[in-house]
Amino acid sequence: MAEPFRTVTPAGTEILIEPLPHVRSCAVGFWVRRGSRHEAASEEGLAHFLEHTVFKGTAAYPTPDELAAATDRLGGHVDAFTGKEVACFYGKVLSDQLPELIHLLGELVTAPRFDAEELVRERSVILEEIAQSEDQPDDWVSELFYGGFWEGTPLAHPILGSREQVSGYGPAEARAFFDHTYRAPNLVVAAAGALEVQPFLALLKPILDRLPKGTDHAPGALARTRPFLLNVPRKDLQQANLVMGFPAPDHHSPDRAAAHLLSHVLGGGMASRLFMELRERRGLCYQVGSYLSPYADTGALQITASCAPAQLRELVQRTMAECARVRDRGVEADELERAKLQARTSLVFSQESSSSRMFSLAHQAVHHGELRSLDQQMAEIEAVTPADLLRVAQALLDPAQLGLSALGTRRGCDIRPQDLVA
Repeated sequence: MAEPFRTVTPAGTEILIEPLPHVRSCAVGFWVRRGSRHEAASEEGLAHFLEHTVFKGTAAYPTPDELAAATDRLGGHVDAFTGKEVACFYGKVLSDQLPELIHLLGELVTAPRFDAEELVRERSVILEEIAQSEDQPDDWVSELFYGGFWEGTPLAHPILGSREQVSGYGPAEARAFFDHTYRAPNLVVAAAGALEVQPFLALLKPILDRLPKGTDHAPGALARTRPFLLNVPRKDLQQANLVMGFPAPDHHSPDRAAAHLLSHVLGGGMASRLFMELRERRGLCYQVGSYLSPYADTGALQITASCAPAQLRELVQRTMAECARVRDRGVEADELERAKLQARTSLVFSQESSSSRMFSLAHQAVHHGELRSLDQQMAEIEAVTPADLLRVAQALLDPAQLGLSALGTRRGCDIRPQDLVA
């Protein structure tokens, strides 16, 4: 298979294209290298606010109805999301609809109208989204974790923003954030599927020509983690919800593959350490898992669980004991091989459609700064040894660096510092 096409325009926009002759669909994503962590204190929630409000009308589609009708005429799928470090507008269509898809996505990132009346209505929708997040304990306990673990940095505040700040946003705030964010050097365009490089570039050119040159806002200061312990009562809950997290490698770390495999061993499947110990042997919870959250300059290895409040302290104690066993003794060879198989399988599955290939291209370019072939990524996984995993476990699973947020019932959670020492 040919290597993906990659170029950077004179204005700084990166373009990634991977033709896939065996498919009939194509996926395109316009990625903005700015997420919630790049907001100033007065801008919290604006990256997400824009993700919503650009859909309220553009120069070519002045009303939400016209934009929705244009989306439906594509016959495929168009969506958007905002993360801590990116915002993305993407779609997947049959190949003959590619010109229309590029035009529509281009309108969203270059020509939103920010009509005052439409923004008032959409602001109410976002406030409902914030309320819904607060009502979902697994979402809220995660926000509590971010707020504590990265306290004092933009990574700490919610992507959705606060109800108080979002309530004050209108066309002026949206336009100001858009003007200094949606600029040529901040954009990455990724595409994969039934398309050809030169025709795609020709379709893209009039959109890129409209992008402002140069960039106003540079990324903020480095984010540092801090240990913390937070117990929060919630009278409306039947179960306690928990997030525990250790500092972990960033996107560029040479230990990133070992850290991912360590997460698999701890809580990545039904045979993982935590699932077997906490659910199967002890019956302490219904669900428990772990995952890695890497960013440009920091990361977290997070463990999540929910259980009856009376069992929460034992669950935490046994989780810390299992982390200590991995830190002190390492893992068995068969455990590492199972984790590698899970990682390889997930990697291959992520390559088997035009949309997943597009997401993979963009993820590598935005977060890693390089494009690695499937074979290179597989080799990185295979190269991890039991000694590597032990070394990384000893570096990461340090109780003194642990952050923990617990969302409990009306009586609270009552996790104590001594529960965190195995």
